[in-house]
Amino acid sequence: MDIDQLRQPDILLHGLGRADKRYTLYYDETNNIRRLHVTPEGLNVADPGCFVLAGVGHPGDRRSIDITPLRKALRLQPTTREMKLVHIGKGDFLDLLRSPRLGVFLDWIDETGLFLHYQCLDVIYWSLVDIVDSALMAAERTELLLVAPLLKDMLNIALRRDLGAMTDLLRLFNYPALDPRDGPHFYQVVLQIVQGEAEHLHPLYGSLLADVLADAIQGDSFPFIEGSADDRHILIDGFDIFFRHRIGLLRNSTHILDLEEVVRRQFIEQPLLRDGVPLESFQFVDSAEEPMIQLADVVAGLLGKFFSYLVRTDMAVVLADRAALGPLQMGNLGKLAGLIDRASDENEAFAHRVLSLSDDRKAQIFMQVQD
Repeated sequence: MDIDQLRQPDILLHGLGRADKRYTLYYDETNNIRRLHVTPEGLNVADPGCFVLAGVGHPGDRRSIDITPLRKALRLQPTTREMKLVHIGKGDFLDLLRSPRLGVFLDWIDETGLFLHYQCLDVIYWSLVDIVDSALMAAERTELLLVAPLLKDMLNIALRRDLGAMTDLLRLFNYPALDPRDGPHFYQVVLQIVQGEAEHLHPLYGSLLADVLADAIQGDSFPFIEGSADDRHILIDGFDIFFRHRIGLLRNSTHILDLEEVVRRQFIEQPLLRDGVPLESFQFVDSAEEPMIQLADVVAGLLGKFFSYLVRTDMAVVLADRAALGPLQMGNLGKLAGLIDRASDENEAFAHRVLSLSDDRKAQIFMQVQD
């Protein structure tokens, strides 16, 4: 797999003018469920939240950074071999914001001049978006491709309101490997669900989605959701493509990743290439041997809890939670938001989110901190 096939579309689409700058980046991941599929009882992971690949980095070549002062500031016991998120705080994202240790950690990251970087994937949203793309093709409504993200947002809201009903639908029709003959019936059921959730959808874009689904019922080919028996019920078959995406996008950087054996084997079986030559700009390292990956563990875990909270929580509740934050929570949120903004100012490629538009909007609202 040549990295230019991975990186060029994103660079052109998002104007990532600094993707070729050289950094050293350290990674860990959270919510790596490895595989998401539909079972007779539901999903193999009941409510998977967001997969996050994230960490810290600095410009230039790899260099030694001593985290001993941070360990002392956090009052970690000498017997604590590795720093992890649990040593910073426990509970959900709102609970973590109440931890004084979180402020200590974020201050140290800032004072040391490290940058945060992350890639976030809402696995439920990612599993559903092909329903809209296929409907647009089946309905011959390609003129609506520019508003496809809005239609996907509406579908995500409608189907996600009842994960059990959504899973029953996917199981019944062997999604994402429909028999084309079942396509019209599938879209008829999806349309009924969307119409039933109309009060929770934007009046214009919810109605437009319903129109596209109604047109798709008349189709006879559903290109993105047809497949063989081997593909039935498999929503996500691995996350290695997201590791590849980061390494390929930031191709001149050095990437130090936590030892994830499944992904490491996949990289061996299907190596990343640049001009036909295997890349050597990355390596998998045991976190016990690399303190910077321990920092990445905290960052990935924290952001994983943040984004998972957002996709599982209605906008009204998010707004109420945001308004109810106490002084310590607001202080820690401001520090986190400041680090994210500083990283974005350094390089737009340091942040990549695959979320619905509504959930992305929640993230923007929550992270707005007044000076």
